[in-house]
Amino acid sequence: MFDQSKIGQSFPPFTYQVERSKIHELNLAIGDENPLYHSKEAAQAAGYPDVPASPTTPTTFQFWGNTDFVKHLVAIGVNVMRIIHGEEEYEYLAPVYAGDVLTGVTTLVDGKSRQSKDGSSMDILTLETRYTNQSGQEVLKARQVLIVR
Repeated sequence: MFDQSKIGQSFPPFTYQVERSKIHELNLAIGDENPLYHSKEAAQAAGYPDVPASPTTPTTFQFWGNTDFVKHLVAIGVNVMRIIHGEEEYEYLAPVYAGDVLTGVTTLVDGKSRQSKDGSSMDILTLETRYTNQSGQEVLKARQVLIVR
């Protein structure tokens, strides 16, 4: 059973520099051939200052920028060996471009336990990471649901 007193707890901030090559690599991997995500020249021709983050690019922010994420989960009592990914969603508040330096702060915003008829239980945790850019502008909210069996 998850310790409900941990809801509202935030992890220390982390910094991530958005790299053009990571946007390119991610979109190659998922088969998105939109030239905006692969070429600075194509992005600028379309009116952008640089390659924009594609809709799912923030996945890389968490993996590459928040390298202590697992350690923080352990610190709040989560058995990370029993986690499965539930869902993930992004709310863009402003554009994010290659070269931006983002600061993310992750907060446990919800947690609940479910018990099955056989007595086993699982915890459903919702974490939200709020990102601000190098100008202090909030640009993105990322929510993920983790299921701990």
